[in-house]
Parts: sequence; C-alpha cells; structure tokens
Amino acid sequence: MTNTIYSLHVLVVVIFLLCMKTLSFGSESLSKNDKTVRCIEMERKALLVFKQGVISGTQRQDLLSSWKNEEEEDCCKWKGISCDDHTGHVTHLDISYPATPPYMFGRDVSISHSLLDLSYLNYLDLSGTFFGDLSIPKFIGSLTRLVHLDLSHTYIRGSIPYQFENLTNLQYLNLSHNSLSGPVPKFIGSLSSLRYLDLSSNQFSGDFPQELENLFKLQHLDLGNNFLTSENFEWLFNLHALVYLDFSYVSIPNPSVWVSFIQRIPNISVMHLNYCNLSAPSSTLSNFSTSISALHLQGNHINSSIFYWLSHLNGSLEVLDLSYNMLAGRIPQSFGHMTAITHLNLGQNLLNGPIPVSFALMTALTYLDLSANQLNGLLPESFSNLSSLQVADLSSNNLTGNLEDILFGPLALLQELSVSENQLTGSLPDITLLSSLKKLQASSNKLNGYLPTAFENYSAIVFLDLSNNHLRGSLPDFTRFSSLESLYLHSNEFSGSLPDFTGCSSLRELRLGENRLTEWETQSIGLLSNLIELDLSMNSIRSTILEAHLSNLSSLEYMRTSFNSLTFEFSSEWLPPFQLRELYLASCKLGPKFPNWIQNQEYIDHLDISNSQISDIIPLWFWNISSSLLLLNLSSNQISGKFSWKYGHITEIDLSSNLFDGPLPPIPTKCSKMNLSGNKFSGTLLSLSVVKDISIRFLDISHNQLFGTLPDNWMYFQGLVFLNLGYNNFSGTIPKSIGHLVSLETLILRNNMLYGELPASLRNCSNLGFVDFGLNKLSGKVPSWIGEDLAHLYALILKSNRFYGSIPYETCHLSNLHFLDLSINRIFGTIPPCFSNFTAMTQKGSEAAEHMYSSTNLYTDSVIPSEFPSAPAEAQSPSYNYYYDDVIARWKGQEFEYGRNFAYLKMIDLSSNELTGEIPTAITRLLELKGLNLSGNGLSGNVPLEIGQLKVLESLDLSTNKFTGEIPLSMSGLNFLAFLNLSNNNFLGRIPSGTQLQGFGISTYDGNTGLCGKPLTSICPGDEPADHVQPSFEEYEVDGDDSEYERWLYISVVLGFSTTFWGFIGTLVLSSRWRHAYFLFLDNLKERFCVWMAMHIRRFPRDG
Repeated sequence: MTNTIYSLHVLVVVIFLLCMKTLSFGSESLSKNDKTVRCIEMERKALLVFKQGVISGTQRQDLLSSWKNEEEEDCCKWKGISCDDHTGHVTHLDISYPATPPYMFGRDVSISHSLLDLSYLNYLDLSGTFFGDLSIPKFIGSLTRLVHLDLSHTYIRGSIPYQFENLTNLQYLNLSHNSLSGPVPKFIGSLSSLRYLDLSSNQFSGDFPQELENLFKLQHLDLGNNFLTSENFEWLFNLHALVYLDFSYVSIPNPSVWVSFIQRIPNISVMHLNYCNLSAPSSTLSNFSTSISALHLQGNHINSSIFYWLSHLNGSLEVLDLSYNMLAGRIPQSFGHMTAITHLNLGQNLLNGPIPVSFALMTALTYLDLSANQLNGLLPESFSNLSSLQVADLSSNNLTGNLEDILFGPLALLQELSVSENQLTGSLPDITLLSSLKKLQASSNKLNGYLPTAFENYSAIVFLDLSNNHLRGSLPDFTRFSSLESLYLHSNEFSGSLPDFTGCSSLRELRLGENRLTEWETQSIGLLSNLIELDLSMNSIRSTILEAHLSNLSSLEYMRTSFNSLTFEFSSEWLPPFQLRELYLASCKLGPKFPNWIQNQEYIDHLDISNSQISDIIPLWFWNISSSLLLLNLSSNQISGKFSWKYGHITEIDLSSNLFDGPLPPIPTKCSKMNLSGNKFSGTLLSLSVVKDISIRFLDISHNQLFGTLPDNWMYFQGLVFLNLGYNNFSGTIPKSIGHLVSLETLILRNNMLYGELPASLRNCSNLGFVDFGLNKLSGKVPSWIGEDLAHLYALILKSNRFYGSIPYETCHLSNLHFLDLSINRIFGTIPPCFSNFTAMTQKGSEAAEHMYSSTNLYTDSVIPSEFPSAPAEAQSPSYNYYYDDVIARWKGQEFEYGRNFAYLKMIDLSSNELTGEIPTAITRLLELKGLNLSGNGLSGNVPLEIGQLKVLESLDLSTNKFTGEIPLSMSGLNFLAFLNLSNNNFLGRIPSGTQLQGFGISTYDGNTGLCGKPLTSICPGDEPADHVQPSFEEYEVDGDDSEYERWLYISVVLGFSTTFWGFIGTLVLSSRWRHAYFLFLDNLKERFCVWMAMHIRRFPRDG
C-alpha cells in the first residue's frame, strides 16, 4: 500500500514537471514569435505602392498617415491592416470612409496591381474612395481567398469583370452606389458562398439572370435603383435563406406579383419595393409569411384596398411605408390593431377625415408620418397614450384647433414634431411637458399673438420653425439657447430690434426675414462663429453695418439682407472672415464706390447687389471673382464700363438700368435668363447671330442703342419664353425663323423701325400670350391667323404702324384677350359685333400678373441626370423664374406704363383709324371692360343705350367721330368713370343732369353744338329764367331730371322727419319706463332753468 502511494506521488511530480516544461517552452515560443513574426516585406512594399495610388485627397492622407516608408515599420500595425498571427501575411485591408463627394478627391486616384502580392488577403474594403473614371480592375478576380469585398461609393464605371467568377469563397459583395452598367453578369450565380449581395444604385439594365437561383445561402439581396426589369421571378423563390430584399425602382410588369414574394419566401423579413409600379393586392389573398417585419412600398399605385389586406399582418409588422401612393378616403380604425408597429409612414397621399382615435392603441409607435394628405379636424386627445413616440410629422394637412391641443403631454420621448402647413390657431404654448423635444416645425399656420413669457423653456431645442404665421411683438432674449442650431421666424409680424444672440454658440441658420424689425443695434450676431446662413431681408431695419457686426462670422456662407435701409460702411482694405456662396444685398446702400470686399469671395455663386446706390466703373477684378458664379444681379445702379466676360457656368444675369456701354456681350451657353435692358449698349446683334444651341429662356435687351437687322437664326433659341427687343433702332423685316420659338409666351418688338408684313411663321408660336409690335412701320392686313392659331393670346398691341384693311372676324376667337390696341393705323370697316366673344373681358378676375417659367426647356431639353444619380427615375428638378408684363397704354387721356398692375387692365383701343358704322351693342356685354377708346374714327349713329351696363368702366373716349343723338341716360350710372371725352361729335340734347356727367369739364363736350345743360353755358329749352313775373305754383314744377331729383328730395325729407318723430314719440307711448324717465328729465331741466333765471334777475339790479 505504501509503495503504491509512493508510486502515485512520483507520478504526480513527473507530470507536474512535464507541464511546467511545456508551459516554459510555449512561453519561449510566444516570446520568440513576438520578436520575429512581422508583416512580410514584399507585402509591406505592395501596400506602400497601393498607398501612392489612393493618397490623393485630404481624407485618405489622414487615414493612411500611419503607413510609413521605413524599414523597421511593421505594416501589421498600420491603420486598416490586419495580419495572420502566425504567418504575418496581410489578410485584412480596410480603408473605408463615409461616402464623400468626388470634388474632395484628386483625379489621379488608381488601384495598384501591387494588391496581387497580398495573396492571403481575404477582406478588402475600399468603399468611399473616389475612382471616378476607372473600371473595376480585372486582377481583383485573382484574389481568390477573398471572403469580403466592398467597392461601394467609389464611383467606378464599366461592367463587372468576368474574372470575378473565380471568387468562389466570397460571402460579402457590395458594389452599390457606382456607375456600373450593362446586364447583371450570369456568373454571379456561381458564387455559391454569397450571403450578402448589393448591386444597388448603379445603371444595370435588362433582366435578372436566372442563375441567381443558385445562391442558396443568400440572406441579403439588394438590386434596387437600377434599370432592371423582369417578368419571371421563379428564381427568387429558391432563395429560402433570404431575409432582406430590395427591388426598388425595378420595373415589374405584373403589378400584383409582389405579394408572392411574401407568400413564397419563407424567411423574408425586410422588403423594399419602392417605385416599382405596383398596385394593391387582392383582398382575398392569404397564406402570408408571418416573418415579415418591414414593408416599404413607397411611390407606387397602391390604393386604399390594401388596408384590408394588411389586416393579415397585424401581429408581425413593425415597419410600414405606404407614402407617395394613391391612398384615399379615411384611415380605417383597424390600424389600431397593429400593436407591434413602430414605424408608420402614410405621407403624400389623398387621405382625408380625422385621424383615427384607434391610433392611440399603437403604443409601440416611435415614428409617425401622415404629412401631405387632406386630414382635418382636431388631433385625438388619446394620442397622449403614444408614450414611445419620438418623431411625428403631421404637416401639410388641414388640421385645426390650437397648437396647444397637439403639444399635449406627457410625450416624454417626443424629439421631433412637424405640424407645418395646417390651419392651427392660437398662440405658442409652453412645451415643458415635451422634455425631449429637439425639433419643432409649426410654420405656415395661423398662429398669432406674442411669444410666451415662458419662451425660455425652449432653450434646449435644436431646430425651431415658426415662420409664415402672424406672431408679433418683440423678439425675446436668446442668450440661453446654447443648443439652438436653426431658428426660422421669417414671414411674421415681429417688430423692434434684433435680439441678443450671445449665448447661441451652436446657431447655424438664422432666418428673420419678412418681419417689421427696425434696428440692428446688437453686435452679437457677428460673434456667431458657426453661423452658416443669415437672412434679415424684407424688414425695415435702419442701421449702419460696420465690420464689427460681421467680425467673427467665419462659417458664413449665405447672407441675405435685401430690402432694408442698411448702409454698409467697410474700409476698402477690409477682408471678410467668411467665404460666401450667396450674397443678397438688394436695396441696401453699398455705394457710391464698388464694394472691394466682395473681391475675395472666391466661391460665390449667387450675387445680388441691385439698387445699392453704386455709381462707379466696374473694376476689372470683378470679372474674375468666381468661376462658380450662377446668378448675378447688378441692376438699378449707375455702374458703367465694358465687359470682360468669363462666367461660363452662369445661369442668370440682370444688369438692367445701368450705364454699361460697348457692343452687346455674348450669351453664355448655360445662361437661362439675361436682362441687359436700360443701358447704352450699341452696335448690331452680331453676338446673337453666331449662337447655336444655348439654354436661354429669358432675353431682354430693350432700351439700348442697338441697330441693324434682326438675326435670322432664331431656330437656335427654341427654349425662349420671353423676348424683348423693344426701344432700340432695329430695322428691316421680322425674320421668318422667329416662328421656331415654339415655347415663346411674350414677344416685344415695340418702338423700332421694323417694316413689312408679319411673317406667317409666327402662327407656329402657339404659346404666345403677350405680343407688342407697336410703334414700328409694319404694314399689311392684320393677319387672320392671329385669331386662329394664337389661342392663348391675352394682349395684342399693334399700335402706331401702317396696318390696313378690316379687323378680321377670326380675332373674335381670342377668348382670353383682355387688352387690344390697334390704334393709329389705317384700319377701316366696322367693328365686328363678335367682340362679345372676348370672354376675359366679361368675367371678374384677370390674367396672372406674375408669369413663371422653368429654367430648363421642358419641351425640348433632354432630362439631365445627376452626375452620380441616387435614383435612375429622378432628374434634376428645374428652378423657376418670374417676370411681369410691361406695357405703355393710353389711359384716361395720358400715356402710362403698367407692370404688375397691367393684369387688371381690360381695355380696347381702336382710336385713330378709319372705322365706320355704329358701335355694336355686343361691346356693352363686356361687363368687366375698364377702358374703351374709339376716338379719331368715322363712327356714327347713336351710342348704344346699353352702355350703362359697363359698370366698372373708368375711361371712355368717343371723341372726333360722327356720333349723333342724345347722350344715353344710362351713362349716368357709370359710377367709376374717371375720364370721359365726347368732344367733336354731333351729340344733341340735354347732358343728363344730377349725375357725375356734369362734373366733367367743358372740354369733354366741346364740338357738339347741339348739347346743352351743365357744365356747358348753353341753356336747354325750357330752362330760361323768367323776368319780373311772380311764378305760379305750376311753374315750380320742372320736368325732366330736375323734377325727378326734387321729387325724391322732398320724399326723403318727409320720410326722415316722420321716422325720427314717430320713433321718438312711439317710444314714449309704448314704454312707461322711458316715458317716466323722460318727463323726470324735463322736470329737472325746468327747475334748473328757473333757478338760473332767478339768480340772474336778482343780479340784474345790482349790476345796474
């Protein structure tokens, strides 16, 4: 027994010694490895070569700063590199970076072949690096150990190289957000190890390869945002492991096939089918996957029948997006049964009625978007049960009630609330119950009153938008708002001085425009070093702005202070601390010298210093100010000098009303608006005659000193909407090519020396609404095609030319016409009775004073995609510009210029022609006519008795014709008539008396020898005064208008007296209380009078 125990002890000691030896050996081995296992030298050099290809760009320089070219450097310790612990081979290369705009990188970036020396590489992530003009290197297909490959957001082009079929170990492949094109390669289906495949946001086209059905292990598939289409999705149903599917923007011809994706893919959990032209499924369908948790169906043609179908998914659905669809009617109460839902988006539909009370049952809801519908009524009070709600967007509806009815509590987790563009009223409530609120948007409602005294409780808010309401009073102190980043209070009625913003260290956007602010006393705005946008435009601020006001605005990019009474006083050497992108100082005082401090704004793209009292020669440096300038407005100054044009990308130029001279500058290729009117440009239109394929939409070179013939290359200006060549010295005929301006809406050639007939090609300009050819030497008959083909015409001005012939009856087809001026021509014949067809002159309202046009030609321009589109179906949205009609019209006997008010001027001027016959009665049916001038013709007969129907007529000139008969009595009812000229006719009889017709001067009726009565001195028969004879009672009776007037006067006096008398007496008779009070009043009055008389009688003898 003892021996046995001894033997066991010996065995234990031996085993212990062996273990200690093993541990010691392992420790020595580890220590040895720490000293000797480093990255392979060849691989280190390969990485350094790769670094040189991607080093361009500040981001990558920071990222690769640890990759140093020193012999002792261990590349396994470099940032983004991992190595095998035993062999030292590089296995992991990750230089990923958040998606970065291409301009942040240089153009000499490349992917070096040296990566082939990393033969053990299994993880490669180059996402976020710009390789814009490169294709995917074919050699990447030789890195056969790769398990993870990410080249997303690298902007690479071309196709996926076929060598990728060698990457059989690949489990993760992400090539999204690039410019790859062509079909999706079939060999992708041979990468059987794939679990994650993302080819989204490229330009792939064609059908899905059926070989994708072999990807049995695939869990994540994203092919959205391409140009793919398919009719056969059977391959998809073999992907039993699929959990995530995104086919957004895929054209699916069978709009209801998408339901089978849910039915036949057993493990599907998240599905994105946005903008796939889908419709609602049949309500009878069932057998759904209970695993579906997120369903994104944005931008389809799904109607409200989907609500019933969704009831089958009540238990599992957590995320539902049906925005931008065709949902209409009321939201069903059944939505409240979706108790698991956390994210619900029904925005941008046609839903109406109140918000269902049952929404309060969705207690797990964290995100709710019901924006841009037609919902109305009050928000249910039961919404306070949504204790998990973090984001709520109810904007752009018709919700009513007070804002405080929505800002109820306790929604302790609510962070963002938008109720903009509703019908909410009341004042701004306290939001202390919403302790987590960071963003509040309540713009474009009917909020009124003052900001609450508890406004300081908003001090934790980050984004506050109360713009476009009726809030008033002084702005509060913002010194405590240290978290505030965006403050939008524009378009209200705030008054007083700008508040103190000293404590707003985080403020980035400040919009206080369109209020009634009057003073800029504080310099605290100038201390906001993080401020990016400052908008104080359209106030009444009277202040002098010094350098100190803007001293620390080093981040400022957008400055708008237009339409104030601000005076900028900066030294000529001042260098602003900011680099602006937009500067709007219209109607501020910058002059008289040109502001030198603008010179260093190298990145400015919008510059408006119009009407800024500058009287100076434009400096040469100005033409090199910024290569990115898009908008330039120097109008309404006294700036002189010549051009040295270098703005190749500019889209809008307004130099009108200045003193620029020299030849007309060329139109930049991308310019959509160019206004050079009111200057001293001279010479011919040579710069226009050589133009081809430009983008111009608005061109105004009127009021200059240009001469010569008009160019005949208007076919290259097909995008023009507005063309004004008026008030120059152009001669010759109107070229036929002007008929190519099919988009043209306004054409003004007024006050030149053009001659000849109107070219028939103009009939192709069917969008014309305003035409002014007045004050030229044009001749021929008024073309009938004007009425046949220019159906949108609302203003036609052919004044002071040499047109002859009769007015064509086709003119009566112009139902939109509200201004017609054919005066001072040689037009003869009668006035067409069909003038009553001018419908616009019979109805209230007017042609829009403001005209809008897009910056791009929507008729002929091709769609311009984004340089790196996020969605193939989207194009760059065009911006819009505005203009007003401008015309000089003879109104009330004088020439007036009408701009914005022209839209309300409904007028016919046929004066100074050779018209004969009578005024057609049809003209009296133009009930909204405000001006009628038929003077200087040979018209005869009686003025229509119905002329009194023109109740809103303000100006009537029938002078110098051959009218006869009496002045119609109905004219006395023209209460708005401010100008009347009936002179030099053959009118006879009494001027209707007792009306405003007698208030006009004698000149109104001169040259009508048969007229009598006031204001003329000739007395009508029967009105002569009788001498030395006592008039009888009968002689007091005056017939005619005086008799009628006096009769009504007597009746009025009697009625007034009777009403007053019996109203007073009747009250005393019927009311004992009033009767008692009245007689008591008389008794008191009698006693006071007696006392007063007694006192004065006693005083009388003493005074005597």
